[in-house]
Amino acid sequence: MSSSKNIYRFVALAALSISAIGCAAGGGGNGGGSSSVRMDMGISTAGDFQEQTVDLFRRTSYQVFREEGVPAPMIESEWRNLTPTEDELALGVTEFQCRIIVRGRERNPMGGQRVFQFSYLMETQVKTVDSPDWTQLGVTPERRTYANELGRELKTLLEMARR
Repeated sequence: MSSSKNIYRFVALAALSISAIGCAAGGGGNGGGSSSVRMDMGISTAGDFQEQTVDLFRRTSYQVFREEGVPAPMIESEWRNLTPTEDELALGVTEFQCRIIVRGRERNPMGGQRVFQFSYLMETQVKTVDSPDWTQLGVTPERRTYANELGRELKTLLEMARR
């Protein structure tokens, strides 16, 4: 690889690191340098949550790693390797992986039925040209779009199951 490409990647990673530190210190917009994406999923029963989340995981090639039921329902996927996006490649990312964790907190019963407030979290980690170890790097705009699309799809499935 040419030295100018190495210099470009180093400068890009340094700029992102400085930006992430600045965003974290100042509250940052769009999650700053966070390596995760969070989203509220709304209210659902534990049964609908389990069925819809496992179905989404199956359709999107995520494997269930851990699952817990009531009183604190939670489903966590295994880490899944994905191809780095264009904006991740520009930052020197050589490998990318993420996992999804959806968990619920019990809310007041609706019509005698136990319901839960669910939240979605996609955690990410990368390897870069400068680091052979998995590390956290701020979520890029392209990756945030991907994470938000999956989260919105699950939220829609849970809303439809409620009807």
